[in-house]
Amino acid sequence: MIHRYLSQEVYILHQQRAQQARTSPDALAEDALRRQLGLAESGWQQAFDRLLGQVQARSAGLDPAEIEADITAAAAEVKELRRARRTG
Repeated sequence: MIHRYLSQEVYILHQQRAQQARTSPDALAEDALRRQLGLAESGWQQAFDRLLGQVQARSAGLDPAEIEADITAAAAEVKELRRARRTG
């Protein structure tokens, strides 16, 4: 990870654009730099990175323990549904 210093004006605008795009500031900056340097990735990779940035931005304020608990509960529910289907 490389850290660069930005003026406050550019930093605020960057944060706003990332929120508008529903992506993380890091993903937005990397995408812009890749395009500028001619290193644009394939379409699926860009779409995946954009989606990943959106997920990370949306979950930034959530408690990791709560996320883990939700995942564990959902997995248990799926296992129970599969078990019920098998036993008929």
